[in-house]
Amino acid sequence: MNISTPLFRVFMADSVEMAVKKTLYSGYVAEGENVLRLTQEVSKFIGNPNTVLLNSCTSALTVAFRLAGVGPGTEVISTPLTCVASNVPILELGGIPVWADSDPETGMVDPNDIKHLISERTKAICVLHKEGDPARLDEILSIARKHNIKVVEDCAHAFGAKYKGIKIGNHGDYACFSFQAIKHMTTGDGGALACKSKEDFARAKRLKWFGVDRQNQEGGNPWLRDVREWGYKFNMNDIAAAIGLENIKHTERLNECFHRNGVLFSKLLKNVPGVTLVKRDLKNDYSIFWAYCIIVENRQSLIKKLAREGIASGQIHPRNDVYSMFSMSKRHLPNVDAFSERELSLPCGWWVTEDEVGRICDIIRRGW
Repeated sequence: MNISTPLFRVFMADSVEMAVKKTLYSGYVAEGENVLRLTQEVSKFIGNPNTVLLNSCTSALTVAFRLAGVGPGTEVISTPLTCVASNVPILELGGIPVWADSDPETGMVDPNDIKHLISERTKAICVLHKEGDPARLDEILSIARKHNIKVVEDCAHAFGAKYKGIKIGNHGDYACFSFQAIKHMTTGDGGALACKSKEDFARAKRLKWFGVDRQNQEGGNPWLRDVREWGYKFNMNDIAAAIGLENIKHTERLNECFHRNGVLFSKLLKNVPGVTLVKRDLKNDYSIFWAYCIIVENRQSLIKKLAREGIASGQIHPRNDVYSMFSMSKRHLPNVDAFSERELSLPCGWWVTEDEVGRICDIIRRGW
């Protein structure tokens, strides 16, 4: 079938080609001036100066979990309804994911279930802002503070989203963003970690590059100073940053398109038989609808009907807990079961016109 409206599309500014070419022949393509400049732009965009750029969101999550104290035998309360990139870093550090059941109305972690899962081994709660919708942060942060554990926000879908008027990246202890190809802003591949505390920020800068802070103001060869703890090769390079510097100029405008389409879907799909809208607080929060998620009956039939009309749709991230690598975390999750079997994502980005949103809704209203 010919798909005319894809679920995702890469945005690349016209100016990227020249910027990348200039970088390629500059004599410096590793982490340098471009990364420094993009770090400043990303920090300004989200409003958090304690921001570090990395080569992926997975790397950002790995560093965040390590900063939170995740290690062998520790636990992280997380959701299986996400990309495996959210949970594999827990295993990599020797930790164990403890699955929280979902809020049946949002598909995100249910704060009421989190309360019953905290143990003396719990080091962090991992919160996904699913498909650009902000999670119930106030409730989750309140639980975390009561038990003195860290909150790691997976913001892969939420670069520019706002929770109660404040941009995501300023709430939990760590906020991890993705600049992978099909995200709201891309560097080709890349990520960012925004920290609440300056101490974590300073350590994150070291951990991303073997334990050495390359921007240390002491000057001289950094390898001649003591390296106190081992780190990773997680830094972004100047080629990726050159792409990001051009694309971030357009991010606010593109996010407005995602948001406009999502609000229109919410209006046009209200009270449609067989469709349940995901609960969203559109009065207080600003969702950037990486895709538009709905809950539907007989999902596969609707996917096929939309495909016949040239429209891509589907479940973006199948549940993680079915994979053997997470067998140690098996738990009965009735709300995850129900949501996972019925969630469907529709294309909602800058490439989708308001007329196309209307057409998709008309097709759904006619039944499947």
